[in-house]
Amino acid sequence: MKKSQPTRMCIACRSRHPQNTLIRLKYEGNEVVAFDGKGRSFYLCDVCGTDEKKIKGLVKRFKQDAERFTKLLKQLTTEVSSCK
Repeated sequence: MKKSQPTRMCIACRSRHPQNTLIRLKYEGNEVVAFDGKGRSFYLCDVCGTDEKKIKGLVKRFKQDAERFTKLLKQLTTEVSSCK
């Protein structure tokens, strides 16, 4: 019997995807950083990670520097896609 894969929800578009296809982030202090295994986290799908309108909304929601946040998402998107 095959074990089912965990499903998680993207915080930007609220769609559900398998956990290993999502980008996992956490809010630490005043910055959004890659999840390091400690604390609470949230997930972002790769479509929302590349959509400029969704990124702009997330930058505003978390009060981040747009350039740094976009660079972090691009780096994590390539890591997630290479792991598939």
